[in-house]
Amino acid sequence: MTPSTFIARILGPVLVIVGISLLLEGDNFRTMADEFLHSFALIYSSGVITLALGLAMLNVHHLWVRDWRVLVTIFGWLFLIGGIFRLLAPSLVQGAGESFIAHHRWPLATAIVVLTLGGFLTAMGYQDLWGGGAPRPVHHRSSAARSAAGASRTAKRTRRKAGEARSSH
Repeated sequence: MTPSTFIARILGPVLVIVGISLLLEGDNFRTMADEFLHSFALIYSSGVITLALGLAMLNVHHLWVRDWRVLVTIFGWLFLIGGIFRLLAPSLVQGAGESFIAHHRWPLATAIVVLTLGGFLTAMGYQDLWGGGAPRPVHHRSSAARSAAGASRTAKRTRRKAGEARSSH
């Protein structure tokens, strides 16, 4: 299992559950977010956790590719940056959070975005199990380099065998 798939299998379902809970308990989330933003200890603690998650994700997955796996990298960077802001500028985080939750429809809008991203990451993470077929090969830079080296050795062996066959005639 690739790091992309592993992270998507964890992050996707978590986002789906958070999105569903935002839809079902939007008013409670507004209250909880307000309480959270009034505690610098919670902002700081969540900053440490978020920073650690971002660093962990980026240390095992830092791919800038043109497919779904880039979302995992983007989430890693968002966690990293969010953690840094919570630690270095908790007042800024508090002000931004308060203006965000002041909007009446933030739970619904956030739920739609979170559910969409979570559903997509879940589908990508579990596609090999749900698709019924074999998992699609995903080549990271290191595995692509290994397969290129293997292909080069195979090509040399093939040329060598072809040369031996010609010289034996």
